[in-house]
Amino acid sequence: MTALAKNEKYLSVDDVCDRYRIVRSTLWRWIRADDTFPAPMVINRRRYFAEYDLAKWEAKRGGHDPDLDGKLVGLRPVSGVITDYNELVSALTDRRNKLGISSIELDARSGMQEGYTSKLENYGRPQGRGLGPDVFPLWIGGLKVGVVLVDLPRRPRKKKQEAEA
Repeated sequence: MTALAKNEKYLSVDDVCDRYRIVRSTLWRWIRADDTFPAPMVINRRRYFAEYDLAKWEAKRGGHDPDLDGKLVGLRPVSGVITDYNELVSALTDRRNKLGISSIELDARSGMQEGYTSKLENYGRPQGRGLGPDVFPLWIGGLKVGVVLVDLPRRPRKKKQEAEA
């Protein structure tokens, strides 16, 4: 069995069917017929799909591959598509590690209080802190990265949400 990726979101078969507004038999046909469709992971005899892999598959079908070493307005991307806060923190932590700088050095470069990077990277733990509007530009500025928004395929609303609306 493949190990679960840190900060990865997994969708059940029903979630995938809701996402594409298809029935289960169509999903199984896609898996058999399309070798580019993401393979499910089996956990406790249930199948789950990595949301990132599904987004990549959707992007490729639209003619865009997020993993291509491309450039955005002349700049080289340094992460994949980020869709939630966990992925943002992981991407910024990975960037710091690739640059080979310590969290204390990043604090000094960015003008943040000493020890603050460690709190940001460990936000889910008791000593951690969330990211606010004052700190965000300091953190990404210290790493010399920017944030790029990309248009992801729209995920349909669930039937419950439609009924409540």
